[in-house]
Amino acid sequence: MADKVSFLQFGAGKFIKGYFDWMLSKINMDIEVFAAYFTPKEQYTALKNNNCKYRVILKDKESTQIDTVNVIKDIFFVKDAKIMLKLAQNANFIVSNTTEKGILSKDSEKESYPFLLTSFLYEKYKIQNNQKVVIIPLELILNNGNLLKMNVLNLARKYFDSSFRTWIINTCEFVNTLVDCIVVKESNLNIEREKYYAFYASNNILLETLFSKKNLNIYFTQDIDKIAQIKIRVLNGIHTFLALTAFLEGKSTVYECFLDKDYTNLINEMFYSEILLTIDYDKHFVEGFYIKTINRFKNPYIEHYLKDIAQNSYEKFYERIAKTIIDYEKLYNKKPQILMKAFYNLKKMYPNNDNVNSFERYIESFANEKS
Repeated sequence: MADKVSFLQFGAGKFIKGYFDWMLSKINMDIEVFAAYFTPKEQYTALKNNNCKYRVILKDKESTQIDTVNVIKDIFFVKDAKIMLKLAQNANFIVSNTTEKGILSKDSEKESYPFLLTSFLYEKYKIQNNQKVVIIPLELILNNGNLLKMNVLNLARKYFDSSFRTWIINTCEFVNTLVDCIVVKESNLNIEREKYYAFYASNNILLETLFSKKNLNIYFTQDIDKIAQIKIRVLNGIHTFLALTAFLEGKSTVYECFLDKDYTNLINEMFYSEILLTIDYDKHFVEGFYIKTINRFKNPYIEHYLKDIAQNSYEKFYERIAKTIIDYEKLYNKKPQILMKAFYNLKKMYPNNDNVNSFERYIESFANEKS
């Protein structure tokens, strides 16, 4: 591993800074992160004016921990070609958090994250930079690395030359990942999150070397797809369900929902009678994950606003809930009643989108986008 490790980071929101960049700050190496943002915001200007230094405040029922993070060396607009060309020389880790929409949506293909990534890789290809490139998507999509690789190779075939596509296959290593941490708020260069965190990834020698012997909750496993399915369907599925039900009924935070016995009982019934039945994994492990998740939701020091979770619900719903509904219907020849409440409310949230007129049409729209 080189003395200095450079990351190109697509996304500069509170989650990636409070979670992944925080983990990088715990590595005893010379780490430099160059963070590209997609939409100009005042908080990015404030961060740049503070030499890209910020604090992460970790809270649980027992104590509060405050860490200063200073791994970001520059923050810039994603279309700043001058900086991108410079990074093509030495950035051999690429990390992203562009939400499910960033990878799944095909609106404005040449404005999408996969196209921006492909264009950056083309710059590395042109200067004959044949060092391995490790690409680490943090988006909550099952087999996110495989899906991003497929998108990049399709774009390379469509817009670039065949030798570049071969270079991608030989040089770029796409990692499947699973992120697990509740990051709730960013203000005045402070990011608030829970203390708990875990990062799972498929085996990759360069990434494993980077994080080796660092006493972090980072796990490399061949079961990444199964663990990701559990986390996405349980933790994120419940989050999105609450954003599409409790939020529309006047609840403000996840914590507030679990002060309500009706919602506590509803979520419990939904897990045991619908979600759990669709997960092909050790049931004791899945139940243990669920119980731990509910305890995390009951952390009174974490104000996780449902309005924030509700952003991009159209795309989030597919991975987090729709796939559970599909698998349940395959098993029992009927749709799960509780989870379907979230879909009916999705129609209320997106009244002008014809794809939510029926569940089958919604699923078909995603099948068409992936083809």
